[in-house]
Amino acid sequence: MDTISLDSTRSLRNLYFVRTVFQVAWAAGVLTTAMKQPMLTAVLFLLYPLWDVACTVYDLNTFSKSGSSRTSQIINAVLGVAATIGIGLTVFHTPIYAVAIFGVWAFGAGVLQLIAGLIRRKELGGGQWSIILSGAQSALAGIFFIVLGLHDKKHIGDVGGYAIFGAFYFLIGGIFLSRKLSKSVIIEAA
Repeated sequence: MDTISLDSTRSLRNLYFVRTVFQVAWAAGVLTTAMKQPMLTAVLFLLYPLWDVACTVYDLNTFSKSGSSRTSQIINAVLGVAATIGIGLTVFHTPIYAVAIFGVWAFGAGVLQLIAGLIRRKELGGGQWSIILSGAQSALAGIFFIVLGLHDKKHIGDVGGYAIFGAFYFLIGGIFLSRKLSKSVIIEAA
């Protein structure tokens, strides 16, 4: 790994750890406010895809300056902005539609994350299986939120578990990248 790759990998690892912390905190906020403070939960719900856009933009400016995962990241950012707008237009009036829109976003973002994970697996020489699994799980959860959201069987508070699973996958991804960085530093020192 050259210096640019080490710096990029460090940035990606740090992003994964920050995402882990945010997603756990966000899930806790949603799960604790869902029944007693639905307006606060709606605001938190609105912020989730926007947070993903911020992470994607950071990723694009640090890790994805080159490489084939850049296109999927740009599409993911556009999809996140569209989802935020759609959720903003529906969450305070028709929350079931907001859940369905979240499902469309989760599906699309999951497919794009799966693609980026597969590409990065090649670029980084491994260490992306948890991100690949996270993308697949997000796509499946998205379908679940679309179908059940439109049938009024899913509510905003139910999305907390989705974020917790995502946090777990990012934590594992960060640990794998930490191990990879440790091995690279040992090899360079030798």
